[in-house]
Amino acid sequence: MKNLLYLLLLVSFSAKAQQKVYQASVFERKVMTQHEGHKKYPSSTIIDLNTDKSKAIIMDATVKKIINDFNLMAIRTGSPLYQYSEIKSIPVELFVQPNGTIDYFKYGFQGQIIGRVKGNSPFFNDSLNTENTAKFVALAENFCLNYKLPANPGKTNFSINIMLNIGSQPKKPSKTYIWNIQMAEACDKPDTVKTLMLNNLNLTSFPQVVFRFKNLTKLDISNNYIEKIPKKISAMPHLKFLSISNNPVNAHKIRFKKNTHLKDLNLQYTGMGMIPRTLARNRKLEILFLGNNRFEKFRKRDFRKMDSLKALNLYNAGLNEVPLNIIKLKKLEELDLYYNNLKKLPDAICDMPGLKTLAVSNNELWALPANLAHLKKLETLYAHHNRLTELPALPDLKLLHIGHNLFKVFPEQVYQLTNLVEFDITHNQIKEVPNQLRKFDKLKQVFIEGNDFVKIGSKKEELSILVTDLEKKDILVR
Repeated sequence: MKNLLYLLLLVSFSAKAQQKVYQASVFERKVMTQHEGHKKYPSSTIIDLNTDKSKAIIMDATVKKIINDFNLMAIRTGSPLYQYSEIKSIPVELFVQPNGTIDYFKYGFQGQIIGRVKGNSPFFNDSLNTENTAKFVALAENFCLNYKLPANPGKTNFSINIMLNIGSQPKKPSKTYIWNIQMAEACDKPDTVKTLMLNNLNLTSFPQVVFRFKNLTKLDISNNYIEKIPKKISAMPHLKFLSISNNPVNAHKIRFKKNTHLKDLNLQYTGMGMIPRTLARNRKLEILFLGNNRFEKFRKRDFRKMDSLKALNLYNAGLNEVPLNIIKLKKLEELDLYYNNLKKLPDAICDMPGLKTLAVSNNELWALPANLAHLKKLETLYAHHNRLTELPALPDLKLLHIGHNLFKVFPEQVYQLTNLVEFDITHNQIKEVPNQLRKFDKLKQVFIEGNDFVKIGSKKEELSILVTDLEKKDILVR
């Protein structure tokens, strides 16, 4: 009898020791206070947007992936969040070990939140009814046991905040296009339909009704839970625009047939670790969004035979270096490499004759390629939020943003840009007032705040005269 009692006590203790999911107020009482939690598990998502906006953007892809993975687990276990009988937004804080293992899952607000809701109630809260609470907690416990976040390179504990939406609000109707499955199935003239907007519908599989619309030119199935895209989507002869953004489609679950009609493809927020092997079969693709994924590697064949590509988005893609295959895209006009980990740009990037816009802001660049002036068609250069201290010779730019760098001296190369229309050099360490800005005839906007010459008392009069002179020429000065 004593042994049985001991066993029951041991089982009870083990169950308590293994508990990971707590409502916020219970967590505060039984596990740790908010102050203790933030000390032991520093937050990776509570960010000062004024000083660390780039971290917020980078974390956005991680947060969205966690939310999608949680929802996918809910769907696979037969308890989708969108089928709950209540509509709530539940704040969640995950307390995570350095290797990505979840220690605790804290959900809910600390208490009542003042706000305005239907019924003129002065409060709202995130509490679920008994049935939904039981389902949610069981799902969260399962998630904690079976899910791992990316390891922390800093090898320390961390916490991460997400928001889970419970229940489902009806999508706003539209009079201009088909926006749900029921409308698509009921359509009696499918051959006249050019656009399907089947986004935000909690779809878990590709809607086969799409294939009724033989003359479709635009298909948006973003923000669903579709894991596989049928190959025959490429066979729709008039389809020009396809958005699969924010669906958990990995590179092996999307295959394209050879075609010459698809022009614009959005694969952002899919969680892809590599580019689909058949991507190049879209021979006339002009616009490609691959950003907000985490690419593990690029193969030699990636971007081959994509000779028509004009715009490539690799925004916030976790890149440590620029894939050299991109350099072979001779018709590329716009390259977006914002929010990556680039410390250097390859010199070969200057051999892209068609490039008109280069966006390399929010990286870790100490210098720009020496031969940048070889890009004769380059008109727009975004290079703010890096570590630049000087500039190479530049092509004849119309827009140049180099704010939030480490310039101590105004770069003389800027004064050679006779066609400059917009210029930003905010938040550097320049002491001398840039008086030669008066020489520009086409300048419309100039941003200079946050430099040392703004703060130095002896420079105030000189700066004031410059600003007055520029404003007399109808130039906006900030």
